[in-house]
This record gives sequence, C-alpha cells and structure tokens, in this order.
Amino acid sequence: MAQFAKVPKWELADGVGTAAELGAGGKNFVRELMVARPEPATTAGQLAAINPHLPKLLPRFDALMASAEVSTRYGELYDRKLQTLKAGGNLTPHNYFDLETALRLQDPVSKRKVLLVQTDMDVVTDGSDPVRAPSIGDYDLARSSDWYQPTTSFGWGGDGSTNPFLDYYPEALRELQELRVELASKADADQGVIWREMLRTCDAQIYRIKARGMGDETRQELRVRRFLLADRDPFVVLPVPWVRGSAAWTPRIGDYVAVVYKDRVYPAVLGDAGPSDKIGEASLRLARALNPKADGRTRAVSELAVTYLYFPRSRTKFGEPDLAEWQAKVRSLLGEIGGLSDPAALHDWTEESAASD
Repeated sequence: MAQFAKVPKWELADGVGTAAELGAGGKNFVRELMVARPEPATTAGQLAAINPHLPKLLPRFDALMASAEVSTRYGELYDRKLQTLKAGGNLTPHNYFDLETALRLQDPVSKRKVLLVQTDMDVVTDGSDPVRAPSIGDYDLARSSDWYQPTTSFGWGGDGSTNPFLDYYPEALRELQELRVELASKADADQGVIWREMLRTCDAQIYRIKARGMGDETRQELRVRRFLLADRDPFVVLPVPWVRGSAAWTPRIGDYVAVVYKDRVYPAVLGDAGPSDKIGEASLRLARALNPKADGRTRAVSELAVTYLYFPRSRTKFGEPDLAEWQAKVRSLLGEIGGLSDPAALHDWTEESAASD
C-alpha cells in the first residue's frame, strides 16, 4: 500500500481569514497536499511480473533475491523528489514514478555484491572526444537534446587534440552578446512585449552557454581530457548522491553494469552522474539498442521495465572504450552471480559495430 507524504493540500479551506490577513507576510495560499510515496518491490515475483525473462536469464535469480535488502538510496531519492516539490519545482508523473526498487543483493556462493535498480530508460547524449569526434558537426545528433553537455564523469587524459567546444562556446557567446545589443536597442525603442521577450530569450541562452561550456572547470577539463560519446559508448547514469561515499553497495564511476531488458542483456559502464531527484538514464548508443526510435528528445523505455545490475568495485581503468573488453568483463561478473542460462543473450557491441561499418 502506498504511503503519503504531506505537502500543501489542494482543497479550499473556508473561514480561516480574509485575503489580506492570509496574504500578510507573503504566506503561501496552498497549505496542504498529499503526495503518494510508492513502496519498493522486494520479491522475485514482483520483478518477474515486470520482466518474466529475469528468472529465465539468471539461473540464480531466486537465490539472489532471497537475501535482498532495500537500499537506503530508494528512500533518499523519494525524499529528494518531495523536497523538489516543496521548493516549488516540477516533476512529471513519469519523472516522479521512475524508480520501482533499488535492492542490495549478494550471491550466496561467490559473495559478489550487486545493486539491482529497476527503472525506465531516458536518453542522454552527453560527452565529447576530440580524437574520435574532432569537429562540431560530429555532435549534431547529440546537440539535438536540450540538455546536452560536452563532459561526462568518465574521462581520461587527452593527447593534445583540441576539443571543438573550446572554440564553439566562446564564438556562440560573442554572437549572442552582439545580438543582445541589437535586441536591447529594439526593446528600448518599442515598449511592447515582443522585443522584451526576445531579450529574455537571448539572456537565457547566454546563461546556458556560460553554465554549460564557459566555466573555468569545464574549459580546463575540455583542454586536458577526453570523454565518453553517448552515440558510440554504452553507458548509464545514476543520481550524483548515488555515486558518492564508500559503502559496500555504492557504485562508482567506471563500474560495470549489466542492463537487462526483456530477453537481452547489454554490457555497459557507469559513465556519468545526473540530477539528484531523477533516475533511469542511458547513453544514446545503449538506448537505441533497446528502442531504435530513441533520440535526444524521445526516451527509450517509458515503463519501469529495465533492470540495471550494478557491480560495485568492478572498475578497471579509465581510457578510450574497448567494447570487447567491457563485454568480457560484464560476462565474467555475471558468472560470479550464476551466469546466464543462454550466453548468447549477452549483447555483442562489437558485432553491432561491424555490421554498421
């Protein structure tokens, strides 16, 4: 049964004071609201109902689930969602109900720890690499997303190549600032809303560029590091608080992940950290393997039907992705929890690459 958390309630309350009295001191006119707090799935049966292939793919699935404990990350995430709502933020039903469960598992034989996260799959297009993608045109697809950023948490040392965004952002900023002068002149001459709104839009884009590409830390990273490419590298994203700390079940950037959808398993790495009140994001390369229609504006899977098996402390190295090595590592880690009933169920990224060449 769902629990409910109290925030201001949508119901007119009569006889509690005049408008002047109630509005004194800037008090909020909304006083109480009930928000559903879902309970986490905890049993093998509940997860099998979402994806009947899970117990078929993983021979030791029932044994793993027998000792399942709900991770504290589950409750923390819904706490942060509530904080966002209380602060006046907005979450769609999709982004609110985006986590079915987060379970700490441990294989009874190998003692291998696994963090199972059951959620959906939104798409990220982030990342840049001047060696593999040296020109701005290489990022046309990635930048179709309103939320594109040129860096990922997973990065490694560069070879001296110049990241194209080091020139792109300053040039775009210069052009916007020149445009702003013109728009400000128009707004001064015409007191109507049109030019004022155009000026606000221009200011918003100037802010966006400064926030995403012109910060000192970002520009320094772009100078000396290379990053994952969302359209080429299969990686997943967790909320920032989930990758911090040293707890035994805490995944770290670079740890390996087995992503299970229907009857297929996809090797990936934990490549980035995202918003603290949302979960369920994967790179475009991974998303399109599940849903070919996925892009920077279209999610791959809306239902809570994707199982992410994170293997804490499995990270090996940071460097240019070697998809054959990633696959071998994920296969080995799956072996520590009983392996796959059908080894061919593990997706082969190298075969996919060869087919597209």
